Order: sequence, then C-alpha cells, then structure tokens
Amino acid sequence: MIFLTGTGGTAEWADRETGWSELARREGFALAVPEALPPNLGKPASFLTNPPRWNDGAPPLFAPPVHDDVAFLTAVIDDASRRLDIDLRRVFVTGFSNGAGMTFRVAAEAADRVAAIAPVAGHCWLNDPRPARPVPTLYTVGTRDLFIPLRGGDVQLPWHNRLVRRPPVTETLDRWATALGCDAVPVLRSDNGTVRVERYPGPAVFDAVTVEGLGHHWPGGGGQLNARVAGPPSDAVNATEMIWAFFCRV
Repeated sequence: MIFLTGTGGTAEWADRETGWSELARREGFALAVPEALPPNLGKPASFLTNPPRWNDGAPPLFAPPVHDDVAFLTAVIDDASRRLDIDLRRVFVTGFSNGAGMTFRVAAEAADRVAAIAPVAGHCWLNDPRPARPVPTLYTVGTRDLFIPLRGGDVQLPWHNRLVRRPPVTETLDRWATALGCDAVPVLRSDNGTVRVERYPGPAVFDAVTVEGLGHHWPGGGGQLNARVAGPPSDAVNATEMIWAFFCRV
C-alpha cells in the first residue's frame, strides 16, 4: 500500500494524520509513504517556501516540475518487491490533495502496476487519461473543502497567498468515469445525511464518497491543517479504515 502526501507534506506528518502505519501493523500489509521533491532542489524543503509536491499534471504553483514521479513510484514498487515478499498483483495507491492528483496519474499511466486507487480531496488533472485497464477507484471529498470546493471557484492558497481557480469536482469524476469506461451518471448507493456514496456503473468499481461538513482534511484523521485555511475536520467516516476495506474487496 502506497500513501502519497499533499503539497508540503512529510511522511511523519502523513502518518500522524492518517494512522496508516498503525493499521498496517494490525492488518499485516506492507506500507510505503514516499515523499515528493521540492521545487528548488538546492534548498531545504519547507511547507510554505519550498514545499515538496508531486508532479500530478496540475498547473504549476512554482517552477514547472520536470521530474517523472510515475517512474519514481513504479521504482518504489520494484524496490519493495526486492525487499519484501509482496504480491505485485495487490499493490494499492491512495493519496491526499496533491497526492490524490498523483494517485490518479499513476493509475492513468501505470495501470498495470496498481490493483486499485483511492484519491482523497484532489483532482485528476490529466486532460485525457487513458489507463491501460479500468482501475477500481474509491474517491472521497468533503462538502466544505476550501481547497477542492465541490462546485469549483477561486481558492486562496497559503503559498505566496496565491489565488487560483479550481474546477468543480464533477469534472474530475466525469473525466475519470469516462477513462474507466463507466457511465457518466452515478447511482446512489447510500446516504445517511452525513456520508453519501454514489457509484458509476461500469467495468470497474468506481465509488464517490461525499462527507457533509468536511473541509480539506483526511476524513477521521488528525485534523492537523488550520481550519481557518482548510475548513473543518470531521470524524463522520474513518477514511483509512474505509479505504483499506475497499482495497480488500476489489
């Protein structure tokens, strides 16, 4: 299982936020939490001034990235297979924010290397993703996410106080459904007033989970991001456990 952090994130921060290593010990699966490169390789990484960021295909916040993170992540998988007795048919990728965008990109460009993905609070930035096979997908986002607003709009980022325009989340969901060969219109699976689950019928499972009242945080996580910037946290669903259960089913 590979977890990809958001912009500026570190492996230690991600583990405190998500609890993936605790679940990995309990369930007995191998976990990798690689870190992205900062835009200025000649300076130390810093959340605000030189934040590590995956090359997920999004419009660049800093200098355009030149590194091939798909190749890097497939190398991580190869390295893990040399070190550990893992089943290469059961490699899963999940990520948060910029890490969610990179999760989409890995599935689009290296579908033969991943069994399923679970992006959280991010966009698929590729204009025309064409995965070699339909990759089972579980997508999650909150209704009060200030960085990935459901209906799109202007977003104030903490990096240089930059204002950017984000597309509606439906653009990502529609684009990915098309890429997987799924129907463009989802079917409601469940809705308890707080957690809504919709499925895009097709050759691979593609579920979209919307959490009422959740800001730009890992659902059920540590809520480490400032709520004034990211919106409120929520424990309505534990994304770590939900995603692992999804991976176990596909």
